[in-house]
Amino acid sequence: MKRRNFLMATGAALAAPYLLRSAYAQSSFDWKQHSGKTISVAMARHPWQEAIEPMINEFQDLTGITVKLTKLPEAQYLTKIVADLTGGVFSQDVFMTQYYDAPSYQEKGWTRDIAPYLDNAKLTDKAAYDWDDFFPAARDVSKIGGKYADRVAITAEAQTLVYNTELLKAAGVEPPKTVAETIAAAAKISEGGTVSGMTMRGGNDNWWPFYGFVRSFGGEYVDGNLKPLINSGEAKQALEAYVKLASYCPPGMTSYGWDEINTAMLSGQAAMFLDSSVIYSRLQDKESSTIVGKVGVAPFVEGPGGRHGHSHFWTISLASNAPEPEAGWLFLQWATSKDLQAKIAMKGVLAPRASAWKLEGLSSVFPDEFLEAVRTSLETAVVSPANLKFFELMDPLRAQVQEAILGNVQASEALDKVQSEWEKILV
Repeated sequence: MKRRNFLMATGAALAAPYLLRSAYAQSSFDWKQHSGKTISVAMARHPWQEAIEPMINEFQDLTGITVKLTKLPEAQYLTKIVADLTGGVFSQDVFMTQYYDAPSYQEKGWTRDIAPYLDNAKLTDKAAYDWDDFFPAARDVSKIGGKYADRVAITAEAQTLVYNTELLKAAGVEPPKTVAETIAAAAKISEGGTVSGMTMRGGNDNWWPFYGFVRSFGGEYVDGNLKPLINSGEAKQALEAYVKLASYCPPGMTSYGWDEINTAMLSGQAAMFLDSSVIYSRLQDKESSTIVGKVGVAPFVEGPGGRHGHSHFWTISLASNAPEPEAGWLFLQWATSKDLQAKIAMKGVLAPRASAWKLEGLSSVFPDEFLEAVRTSLETAVVSPANLKFFELMDPLRAQVQEAILGNVQASEALDKVQSEWEKILV
């Protein structure tokens, strides 16, 4: 799943004054141990890349390591990385990755195990780096490939409840805190027939928000041995809730993807949204939104199994054939450190570290309500169980979710069909 746009601050917020005491000056760690070496770093054009690129000189001054940076538009980048790795001509030390590719990259031996670097006191300033500062889902992403830890999260987004405050007030509805309350609120708002109580993805990528429902009802897609669990009672209850909410969405929502649900909120056509937090800045953009100043944000709603919205992270990895792996690790460590993550957060790119959400002055970049909602959601957020056949598995799931929304099949029967297909795929 592509994510071109991560939350960015306005120009005024980007210029907000901010002073951060550097942890590097306090440490006895030898950042100069590979001084004089040159590393190659590849990045997709992305808000994180735009934020960190002007600071690479700081890394070069700190370490004496020269960085050769390659950057490409996202679609071109993702295609070229795979082509170069497949062709055996990849020559980067460090490169941006997406966690969905972890199983495939590990199966092909394209990424390097970072655990030996993290555990080596000569190569990692362990106290300053503080691995436990990453949100739990971000830590999980590091080893999502299944064989070893090969990546570190660099950005963060999570399912949240975003709502039109004016429409909720007009309907006499409080922001819901549970799935049941959300269904009731959507029904109440939809009663007048002029606005939809909810907007959700019902198209080909419905599996992304649906996973948050499944986990919040206590279910799971597969177990640790890739045994399908999609037709569990919990998953079926989750689909029933998803289908019920879909009935309060705009007509044609079975073709809705990310852009369509954004448009429904931007135009004031829908009152609520349970999807990625990255929508927020668009809703507050006076050039594209009709609801500026009417946007509320709350944590992802709770189900019978708790609050477990879906999350997404871009990551960064060491290449298995990195010419300078230790120097490359120093760059990766610096780029994902508390110090740098804090600076990047102040430039408007949300970080996967908890400490970056507690910075003095961050409310000049994002409203406190938004920060609290997304931080709360991230604390218990989950990531998809990536595997070599992940997207093949999503094909029958997305189709049956659509069939259930259209009323062509009951939720229970739909997921029984998915279970049968998954068992064939995962033989």
